Amino acid sequence: METLVPGEEIENCNGVCYVVTERYSLHELRGVYPLAGLLDHHPRTFAAFHPNFGLQAEIDFRQALFLDTETTGLGGGAGVYAFMVGVGTFETVANEQQDVDHSPFTVHSLPFTAPTHFVVRQFFMRNPAEEGALMMALAELLDNYAMSVTFNGRTFDLPLLRTRFRQNQHMYPELRGSGRLLDAERPHLDLLHPARRVWKRRLQSCRLINLEA
Repeated sequence: METLVPGEEIENCNGVCYVVTERYSLHELRGVYPLAGLLDHHPRTFAAFHPNFGLQAEIDFRQALFLDTETTGLGGGAGVYAFMVGVGTFETVANEQQDVDHSPFTVHSLPFTAPTHFVVRQFFMRNPAEEGALMMALAELLDNYAMSVTFNGRTFDLPLLRTRFRQNQHMYPELRGSGRLLDAERPHLDLLHPARRVWKRRLQSCRLINLEA
């Protein structure tokens, strides 16, 4: 993997895993919009349509952790692993030199400050023995943020990760009490649901596979 995807092996109390980090200036365009444009909007906009998402609180996208997983299966059983967990966060990078010199796992600022970059981290377990380290690295990020944003995470990604945290707590006691951002009652914007509202009159089917395409 190291030759195909440049990254860094990181170590914590649970062992080692592999992380790939990319940083994008908020001035960069994605489509026709700069990344900074998202910060002009508020998650509360969705609260009336999705009251069970917990978006009524005074939380903005600076405090959000964007999350996706790649897994060994599509079921939700105890035998399904997330071999890659991708996380995106808004962070402050002081200057371009800092962007180059700092470790890929460095969180440049706590959330809620004036961000300059959107940082994407992909945590990989190269074999099942690295799962505990991946969970710990993920927990260190989760504990800093106030809400999560996913696409179909309410049904799949978050329940899967909650299961993986529970499974690993028996072997790695340091994980106990971690990952609370994944709890069902925490603020969580699952973009699959508003996407179906937006596209239901334009697409013949709003199944997940069609919306992802």
